[in-house]
Amino acid sequence: MEPAEKKRIIQEITEKRRLPYSLELIEVNGDEYTVINNFGSEITYIKKNDDYFLRSELE
Repeated sequence: MEPAEKKRIIQEITEKRRLPYSLELIEVNGDEYTVINNFGSEITYIKKNDDYFLRSELE
């Protein structure tokens, strides 16, 4: 994946989720985006209808 595309995805997630911390995209699997935040936690966001959700929010 191109760096510009990664940056766009990260910006989209942080804006839509209103996150006050930075993210690093480590894996993309369809509509699932796995990121690491600046605290070292690995989180998977799922894109659905132009928004990003945690898996637990969709269950």
